[in-house]
Amino acid sequence: MATVTRPAGGIVRFAQESWSELRKVTWPTQEQVIRLTLLVVIISVIVSAYIFAFDNVFHLIVDKGVLNIPDATPAPPTQ
Repeated sequence: MATVTRPAGGIVRFAQESWSELRKVTWPTQEQVIRLTLLVVIISVIVSAYIFAFDNVFHLIVDKGVLNIPDATPAPPTQ
């Protein structure tokens, strides 16, 4: 026959073990957090610029080469 477990006891034990493990963690210093955050922001900007540039290049290739779509700028009015 299956054993019956008490969910409340399991939750308390889980919380105690989780708290115990969190006390063992070596947390980063404020300087490390700031430095790594700046690194992530800089890398994100670089990757965004890279994707933006390649998207524009491929857009031009498709519009001018494959689809042969004329430029969207209107012609100057004739007088």
